[in-house]
Amino acid sequence: MRDTGLFQSAQSDRFHATALGLQDGVEAFYWAGGFSKGIEIPLLDDSDRICLSFTTGMSGHATRSFCDAPGQEIPVRSNVGSIQYCPGRKGIYRQQGWLENLTVMLHPTLFADWVQDGDCELRNLVLHGGVLDGHRGGELCATIHSLTRILSTWCVGSNATPRHPLWLQAQAMSIIGLFLESRGTVPLDGVSPMLRQRLMRARDLLLADLSTPPLIPDLAREAGLSAPTLTRGFRRLFGTSPYGLFQHERMQLARHRLITLGTSVTEVATELGYTNLSHFSAAFRKQFGVLPSKTTASGKTCSACTSEEAPDRLRQP
Repeated sequence: MRDTGLFQSAQSDRFHATALGLQDGVEAFYWAGGFSKGIEIPLLDDSDRICLSFTTGMSGHATRSFCDAPGQEIPVRSNVGSIQYCPGRKGIYRQQGWLENLTVMLHPTLFADWVQDGDCELRNLVLHGGVLDGHRGGELCATIHSLTRILSTWCVGSNATPRHPLWLQAQAMSIIGLFLESRGTVPLDGVSPMLRQRLMRARDLLLADLSTPPLIPDLAREAGLSAPTLTRGFRRLFGTSPYGLFQHERMQLARHRLITLGTSVTEVATELGYTNLSHFSAAFRKQFGVLPSKTTASGKTCSACTSEEAPDRLRQP
């Protein structure tokens, strides 16, 4: 993706890209492009870097396919990130419409120092390569959107003064930390690979639509688990109940829309499934210590505790 000449030769309707060296072993790469007729671009990962990739927005569709998995099309999803290390991997990238992406690239040795001892899946990725999809979260999304706003303005030649290099470096380090936090804050020791895979699927289903909490029995059935196993597994892997995780991410997204997008409190509450504005305000205040109406574009909210006291069920069947 860093070979921007490939995109320009594809007759992009609009295309912007920039790469930043932030510190030894850490780079950020931003690109955004629109292709009304659709493109096919050959892929070759020759960076020898672990890539934390996050698509911040798209209107259209994009897919990846790789030579070592013929016939398998992997869709690119908006506001979902992946951690990938695929040295020498070849494939094809297809896109039609507009897409914006931010990737933080790290030297494998540096990244390995930051991986928790219990995260066997990430340690295996550092040693042998692979792709881990499904990383998301309201705070992760908000932090990445904050950085992409600066980089997108920079790309189009704005007269705005670029942020200080230390600010850019701090944002990238925050993104790395939030990627790692999105994998759970408790050690993974004792969670079998099969159970972890099912819990991660349940998490993806849970957070797919933050306006509609699914029924716990339905969520457990989709993940191939019993409801009690699902609830115990969430507390063990993510440090909270399904409701606690759902509500935390819903409020993080609410804060992002209020601060970054300037959406009104009523609109945010409605978009996130609240029919009672006072219930939304109470939930927001519980998480951040301030009413949503007091949240301003300066981002001055209290990063207080999460809603851990909530019940272990999302909705009764």
